[in-house]
Amino acid sequence: MAIERIVVASDRSETASRAVAWAAEMARRYEAQLTVVQAYVPGPPPADAESVLAAYAEEIAGPGTRARISAGENPADAIVAAAEAENADVLVVGNLGMSGRREFLLGNVPNRVSHNSRCTVVIVNTAEEPRGRLPWRRK
Repeated sequence: MAIERIVVASDRSETASRAVAWAAEMARRYEAQLTVVQAYVPGPPPADAESVLAAYAEEIAGPGTRARISAGENPADAIVAAAEAENADVLVVGNLGMSGRREFLLGNVPNRVSHNSRCTVVIVNTAEEPRGRLPWRRK
């Protein structure tokens, strides 16, 4: 399977930036197009949301990174819809909020994204700073 399009979700927080950096490295490795998605719920995003996200995407992931704003009823649905619109091969999300039985039972964004996406989903451990090289990279 060729990986040509990678979408990563971000709310522009520190932990989400770790997922974006991880996805950027994967995109470089596979020479894939990277799109950073930010979900706005409920209601429309601010007028400058796309330009602010584009600047953030370029700062974290480098030139050529695309930015996409997605609005919806809930963040998970907005993220999945954006990945489908981008025809993503891989969708990357951080694991923030994935700990604890209560969170799992009630559902959280990474969990719902992983169950509703039609493409491969990678959930990145964003709780800690990365420790050396990424496990999927060749030496």
